[in-house]
Amino acid sequence: MKKIIGIAFIFAIVTSAAFAGGRGDQQAAIDRFPSRPVMARVAWPAGSGADLVFRAIAEVFPDHSGGQPFVVENMPCAAGGVAGVVDFMINAAPDGYHVLQWMIAHVIRSHWTPVPFEGNSFVPVGQIMTSHNYIAVAGDSRFQTLGQLITEARANPGSITVGNAGPGGGNHMSGVMLERAAGVQFLHVPFPGGPQSITGLLTGDNMASMNIPPEGISQAHAGQIRILATLSPERLRDFPEVPTAREAGVDVIFNQWRGVVVPQGTPPGIVERLETILRASVEDPRFVERMDGMMATADFVGAREFGTLIDTENRRIEETIRAAGLGDRW
Repeated sequence: MKKIIGIAFIFAIVTSAAFAGGRGDQQAAIDRFPSRPVMARVAWPAGSGADLVFRAIAEVFPDHSGGQPFVVENMPCAAGGVAGVVDFMINAAPDGYHVLQWMIAHVIRSHWTPVPFEGNSFVPVGQIMTSHNYIAVAGDSRFQTLGQLITEARANPGSITVGNAGPGGGNHMSGVMLERAAGVQFLHVPFPGGPQSITGLLTGDNMASMNIPPEGISQAHAGQIRILATLSPERLRDFPEVPTAREAGVDVIFNQWRGVVVPQGTPPGIVERLETILRASVEDPRFVERMDGMMATADFVGAREFGTLIDTENRRIEETIRAAGLGDRW
């Protein structure tokens, strides 16, 4: 009996030491993180807004990560970046060395059509920037204010054609948010992209257009188009004379945010290290300047708050798409 107890005691000591050693190895890995390049997936092509944001992070990331690079991997594909997200879900290891740019466009897509992911399918690390839509008309349009446009739309439902960059995208959703907040009905006109919907204003193919900077900004400065209002909480720095939708009497704000997420199962300690590095990168003056140049805001929100934002937007987008009868999921 004593021999059995002795053996059990020795086994307990060995097991405890092994467990402690394992915890020590895990903590050492966290302390060393990152010890190799971080691979950053963008489910959009090179040169896109998503790509430019991650490449701006890549410029400053090594200065805050002990010299380790942030390597941008583009997986361009149609259907709102679905294939790139799904590939990341299947193949990305939960080790902190594989991150994905997550944005409101992905959340919209998850409710627009059946896809194998949800708005909260990943572990949030942090929001890195925010930009906002605006609604514009041609420079010679009879509409001088958003109020005039809304009055016309209310009197003649479906008569105001509003261009966007394609069904189910952020520009389209911002137009839907605006019409629902105003209690009117627009006729949404899809174009291959934002610049094409601006061209539609100039050629008279659509009466208004919902866009996001830098789309149409040069035409606005030249007086070729007139921005009626922004869907931002504050006025755009470059157009201080343009009111927000709220100031114009329509209570709506639509943030097109972008952030960083990692696969489920990524160790919390690694997530915290990534959060710290990303915060420093987003607050780096060089990144702030790059976002200013895109008329966007370098806007870091930590993991917990970012997760709350994703959950809130997930519900808001679902409710809007369901109520408006959009897409083919519901």
